[in-house]
Amino acid sequence: MVLDAVGIMDILFRFADPKALGVAVEKGLFTKLSDGRTVDVREAAMLLGIEERPARFLLIHCTALGALKCEGGRYRNSSGAEEFLVEGREGNLVGVVSMWNQRLYPAWEQLLEAVQTNHPQTWGESDHFGSIFEDPRRTRLFLEAMHGLSTQSGRALARAFDFSRYPRLLDVGGGSGAYSIELARHFPRLRATVFDLAPAIAVAQEKIAAAGPRIARRVSTLVGDFFKGLPSGFDAFLLSMILHDWTPEEDVRILRNVWNALASGGIVIVSELMMNDDGTGPLSAARMAGNMLVENRGFNYSWQDYERWLRKFGFRKIRRIPLESPAANGVIIGVKP
Repeated sequence: MVLDAVGIMDILFRFADPKALGVAVEKGLFTKLSDGRTVDVREAAMLLGIEERPARFLLIHCTALGALKCEGGRYRNSSGAEEFLVEGREGNLVGVVSMWNQRLYPAWEQLLEAVQTNHPQTWGESDHFGSIFEDPRRTRLFLEAMHGLSTQSGRALARAFDFSRYPRLLDVGGGSGAYSIELARHFPRLRATVFDLAPAIAVAQEKIAAAGPRIARRVSTLVGDFFKGLPSGFDAFLLSMILHDWTPEEDVRILRNVWNALASGGIVIVSELMMNDDGTGPLSAARMAGNMLVENRGFNYSWQDYERWLRKFGFRKIRRIPLESPAANGVIIGVKP
C-alpha cells in the first residue's frame, strides 16, 4: 500500500462501509429486496420503517459498495447481495455481518485499551467461549457467523485437497459443522464427525439435519473438549480457525492431543489466515490478529509457526496449500509417521 493524504482519509473512513452494510443487514434491506424487488427512496423508507433521508443514505452507500444496483432511480440487489446478504440462502453471510456489527466493532473501539493492557474487550473478557456459550443469543449469533464463513472456506478446502484417501474425518472444534457438511458434499465416501462443546453441537445437529438425509447419514456429532483429549479412529483431524483463538502454549496442548489420538499414516490439517513468515502481512491475517487482540488470548500465527509446532511432535511431509476464502488463506498438512 502507498500511503498519502488521500489514502489516509480513505483508511479513516473505511469504518463507515461495514457500519452502513451492518445497518442495512440489521434492517433486513437485502432480504426484503430479494428475488428481483426494486424500490425508490420513498418506497425504501416505508419498507424499512425509517424516514427518507436515512433511507436515501443507505441506498446510495450500499450502491457505492456494490451491494445494490440503481437504474432509473430504482434500487435492487446486486448479484453478490442476492447470494450472500439474503437471510436463508445457503452459505449466506448475514450472520457474519450481524456479529461484526453487534460484537466486534464495539470491541475494536477499545483497541487502544487492548493494546495497552493486552486484555480482551468483548463479552466475558478472560473467558471468551464461556461468555459466548452461556447465553443462547450469543451462541446463535456467533455460530451463525462462523457457519457462513466456514461454508465458504469449506468449499475452498474441498477444491484444494483430495480427501478420498482419508474417509474418516474429525472436525475438531467444528462448531456448526459447516466444514464437515461441505466436505461431505464434495466427497461421497467421506464420513465426518463434528467434535465440540455441547452448545455448539446442538446447532451443528440442526445444520446437519437441514443439509438433508444424504449428508446427515455421513456427518455425525460428538460432545467433547479438545483440551481434555480427542477420540481415536480417524484418518484426518481438521483444525479450522481453531488455533488462532489460543496462545502458543495452548495450541501446543491441542496439537499434542491430536498427535496422541491420530494413528500412523493419518494427517492433521490446520486451516487459518496465515501470517507471512517475514512479518509483512497479509492484511487479512493482520486484521484478524487485531480481532484476536480485542476478543481473546489468540493471534494469527505464521506458516512457519505452525510448521515448527507440527515438527515438534514429529509430523512429517509437511506442506503448505494456499486457499482463497473469507476465513482462511491456506492450510498446512502434516502426516504422522
